[in-house]
Amino acid sequence: MLAACSAIDPYNMLGRRNSMQPTRVATVPVPEPATPGLKAGDRALAFDFVWSTIDQRYYDPKLHGADWRAVRERYRPLALNAPDDDAFWDLLDRMTGELRDAHTRVESPKRAAQIENSESISLGFSFIVLDGKLVVSGVNFESDAYWAGVRSGMRIVAIGGESADAAFEKLKAGTRQDSTDRSRHLRAVRRLSGGDLDSTAAFTFERPDGTRFDATLKRRRLSTAASSGFRVLPSGYGYLRLTQWTFGATNRMIEGLAEIKATPGLIIDLRGNPGGSLQSVKSALSQFYPKRTDLGRTLTRTGQPVSFLFGAVEVISLKVSVPGNPDAYTGPVVVLVNESSGSGSEYFAAALQATHRATILGQQTCGCLLGFLGYASVPGGAELAYSEIGFEMADGKRIEGEGVVPDKTVPVVLSDLQLNRDRALEEAQGVLASKVAEAKAAAPAKP
Repeated sequence: MLAACSAIDPYNMLGRRNSMQPTRVATVPVPEPATPGLKAGDRALAFDFVWSTIDQRYYDPKLHGADWRAVRERYRPLALNAPDDDAFWDLLDRMTGELRDAHTRVESPKRAAQIENSESISLGFSFIVLDGKLVVSGVNFESDAYWAGVRSGMRIVAIGGESADAAFEKLKAGTRQDSTDRSRHLRAVRRLSGGDLDSTAAFTFERPDGTRFDATLKRRRLSTAASSGFRVLPSGYGYLRLTQWTFGATNRMIEGLAEIKATPGLIIDLRGNPGGSLQSVKSALSQFYPKRTDLGRTLTRTGQPVSFLFGAVEVISLKVSVPGNPDAYTGPVVVLVNESSGSGSEYFAAALQATHRATILGQQTCGCLLGFLGYASVPGGAELAYSEIGFEMADGKRIEGEGVVPDKTVPVVLSDLQLNRDRALEEAQGVLASKVAEAKAAAPAKP
């Protein structure tokens, strides 16, 4: 019976919470999970499930060069003897980090509940490294940070009374391995910002004028629900913004594109978009090709398409293409990306870049382009994501571990953050103006 089930559904898609399901918007806060504590036998079951699932199903049979059996021997005693459940789940996640793959991870029961309800527990601000200093790059309006006066462009001077630079380097050094140094930085930022609801962290910030202030910030529930928007800019060019590749947000994006289709050029803003549903990405890509176009190929462990029911139902093909859309948008396109653009956003940008359909502008992306088909339930209440497919673009490039390198790099500079100036958006409109002018000059003269 087990063999038959394996043949019917070799990827166990029917038994998992599919990552392509619509995002559920929270209507009530996620309660904190009960904490009875895992027994020794439960820990062993969870550990063995995670290790063996990756061993048997990871897309790369060489496991990115990791000695997976040696990894098991090193982590198993550490995990089984972890001081508490939080430390246990963290060790399992660290073990998956040995693959240096941002997609393969263990979400603790607490974090899994938050993801299911599109929530996070966070301090509500992000930061980047500029000229060797930690600088605030964004602040959520609903966070304590915003109401304490924290703004983009401020420098973080101290964390918990310790030099911010030293404290963060220490935190980053203790953060699991990842696809790239950029993605590891993002994970370390999330690790600092996240934590238990209502817990606090103390900071010292420095304003642009050199004055400093202390703030003790509380971690609060913040929504991570996907959103999209569109508008015609004063310059006359169209603008689309998408924060995550979900069915609902992508459909709204496509509807928005129809509303501004008459614009002579289009900017698609994927900065900070971590990815999402590959189906949604392909649906959006189909809006930009009037003719059938090959986008690349999918990589699987077996070299066969992802399918079930004895191969009768093919879910993901090895060759990837868009069929051609007679109603496609054919004007020039610029895609804005940054280090936080990951996964599906990288696929979207890389596909357009490889086929010369768009200009990519901004900063090098996360370098986190693999795919998983859905979370697998781990004994004990956690969830496991493991990469089951890789991607090679039409130009032969693989984005995982590298990122999308922009056609035109626009670095983040401190003065722009302090002035709330969007230089990338300005540059994108300049690129479109040049391309529109070139197209007019190349057009045959009217009789």
